[in-house]
Amino acid sequence: MLKIAIANNKGGVAKTTSALNLMAYYAQKGYKVLGVDLDPQGNLSDSLGINIDDLKFTAYEALKSKDVVPFITEIKENLSIVASNLDLERGNLDFVSMMGRELLLKKALKKAEENYDICIIDTSPSLSTLTLNALAAADTIYIPLRSGYFEMRGSGVLIDVINDVREDVNPDLKIGGVFLTQYDSRTNMSLEVTKRLEDHFGSSLLKSKIRNNIALAEAPALAQDIFTYKPTSNGSKDYKKLAEEILKREGFK
Repeated sequence: MLKIAIANNKGGVAKTTSALNLMAYYAQKGYKVLGVDLDPQGNLSDSLGINIDDLKFTAYEALKSKDVVPFITEIKENLSIVASNLDLERGNLDFVSMMGRELLLKKALKKAEENYDICIIDTSPSLSTLTLNALAAADTIYIPLRSGYFEMRGSGVLIDVINDVREDVNPDLKIGGVFLTQYDSRTNMSLEVTKRLEDHFGSSLLKSKIRNNIALAEAPALAQDIFTYKPTSNGSKDYKKLAEEILKREGFK
């Protein structure tokens, strides 16, 4: 099972939108996909039609028991999730003093390995214990960045944390790539940021860019992915390209 973390310590960069649509695309392609919602806001779970206010169990229980299997909810064919709501925030408090706290998710995913092809882990906009669990469990991390100056500068903090995680708990973690979201080629800022990112990240900057598209904001409110909601939209076209580029980078056929 390929484990992909979608992470950035800044909010509003389309982490959850990216996780949702990558999961949906891979499931439609026939891969068995497991999502893990590691954001206490529960937006990924909500976007998949789960009533997060009525959840009996969340990723908190999965981490605590070190086994995600009893807490997996099947959404539709090939697509399942370990859902979350604000109860997951307890993990940032309860796990702090626990030995091996960064490895809880890695251990919890082991029993699910044989049942899924791809696992997408959505993270919160903070470098919390939960986010560290995502990085420790993942094989590869993809970093969404808004086409803005401050977002570009803030990415350095996350890179430092990734290097620390590699050194301490997950030496095999790799940066799969960085991709731009909310992109508008008509603005000088987007063009300038793209040029600077190309200089800084080189081949780690993905060719695929997610353009500004209102449909991407509308779809989750209806518990739909972009491919179901508006399959001919720019958002659908862009996420298809991104998903295919990631598959190629990860060696999936």
